Amino acid sequence: PSRSMKRRFRRDLRPALALGREIRRWKPNLVHAWGWMTASAAAPTCRRLWIPLVNGVIRDAAPQGRYGWLKRVGMSMSTLIVANSWAGLRAWDIGSEKGRVVYNGFDASRLKATRRPHVTDDAPFTVVMTARMSPQKDYDVVIQAARHLSQRESDWLFVLLGDGSERRRLMHVALDLTERGVVAFPNPRSEVLDVVRDANIGVLMTNPMQHQEGLSNSIMEYMALGLPVVCGEGGGNPELVIDGVTGFLVPQTDAVTLADRLAYLRTHPDVAARMGAAGRARVLGELSVDAMVHAWTTVYSEASQLT
Repeated sequence: PSRSMKRRFRRDLRPALALGREIRRWKPNLVHAWGWMTASAAAPTCRRLWIPLVNGVIRDAAPQGRYGWLKRVGMSMSTLIVANSWAGLRAWDIGSEKGRVVYNGFDASRLKATRRPHVTDDAPFTVVMTARMSPQKDYDVVIQAARHLSQRESDWLFVLLGDGSERRRLMHVALDLTERGVVAFPNPRSEVLDVVRDANIGVLMTNPMQHQEGLSNSIMEYMALGLPVVCGEGGGNPELVIDGVTGFLVPQTDAVTLADRLAYLRTHPDVAARMGAAGRARVLGELSVDAMVHAWTTVYSEASQLT
């Protein structure tokens, strides 16, 4: 059964109290909380009833930031704390006693719905970045790399797909490149995998002053479609992209190194193909939905034995 409990105003505590009542009524074998509010609300009741609580609040490797102390309250009363990267556990200083990692799983059935790429011999060499256009994602450094590379060769295309508060500003910054056909901003409602499938390289750059990735779904999509990846070296990216094997890790905010790695992959198509194949095999094997489900069931089994 499912039940939705919504706050009527910002400091409305009734949903938290109702959650405690529901746990007492259902007496589940285990509670899994995905957010810090639900974890904090469920923790006291779980403790009283000796119900194991799995806390999945860590979904990136960003600094603790706002409400950090409240998140720690829920973590302190949780049986196990699960992140989608080791970098996420390190960001919160969670040790091996409570900390566990379950990597995101890619649903391979999504690939069946994508159309085939319509690349022609005269198509530009295409680099894609898909992410929310927010201050956390560093589209600016990708635009700088595009500007640098377009001065060497004209037939580059950087496809920047996403929506968010920064979209209008980024379009203004890249206006001259857009007019020259070097940068494109597709409709943000476009099917992501269809856009990615037409590209040669997948890129993800993150602003380290604002954010650090956990296990990036965008990168997993690139890899599942056989693209070599070039991304920032921070957060959980090194756990996903094996440098020199499935792509390249570059210093964050370094547009010159980013451009150099993109140029290298363009002039070494055999390396790019090998990296793309290795990445695809890794995502469809080690990072499949089945692998994720197995990891979660292992966590649940362990948590049940610890309480």
